[in-house]
Amino acid sequence: MGKSIPGALLLTAWAGSTLAQPPIPPASVVRFNTLCATCHEGECSARLSFRLDPGATDSHIRRYTGDIPQQAARELNALLEHMKLDCGYYAIDLPSPKDGRWKAELLQQLHAAEERAYFIPLGNLAAGGHRFTLTFEHEAVVSVQLVSARFDIAEQSGLRTREGKAAVVLVADRPGDYYLRLRTEQPARLLALDREPLR
Repeated sequence: MGKSIPGALLLTAWAGSTLAQPPIPPASVVRFNTLCATCHEGECSARLSFRLDPGATDSHIRRYTGDIPQQAARELNALLEHMKLDCGYYAIDLPSPKDGRWKAELLQQLHAAEERAYFIPLGNLAAGGHRFTLTFEHEAVVSVQLVSARFDIAEQSGLRTREGKAAVVLVADRPGDYYLRLRTEQPARLLALDREPLR
């Protein structure tokens, strides 16, 4: 059954305005994925009718973020719409190291200090176990989640470092894109992350 002409024009106009928007900065994407996404993952409708009243959405966002700049609130709202409509995470415009070794400079860009959390795109992983070795500046207690693009989660909570290091093995149920979400009990700087697939 074909679309009506007014409906098709509305869809075209909406898509055009979306494509014209500049990329959302990694800082906002990481904060959304460590604060908002934990409640909204999987709540997708894939319908334009999801679009909420901007005032209501702004109030909802500020209830959790506190007083933030208007531009930051707009970006979080856009990320919420993306998750609801596309049923997935917004792409972070940063390269993932091919050797599976993240260094402090890149990790800092994937850090939401307000949430004491990191959200790290891992790229495409093979199914099976993967060992993640975390190196912090100081001792830390950290919860680690391996999250698939389908929002499946494997988790290890309460992981304690020893001499700043901790290792955990988490299992990817199927091949695909994955992310690592870390949250520490106290502020802690992650200096390195190494990923090793288990054979």
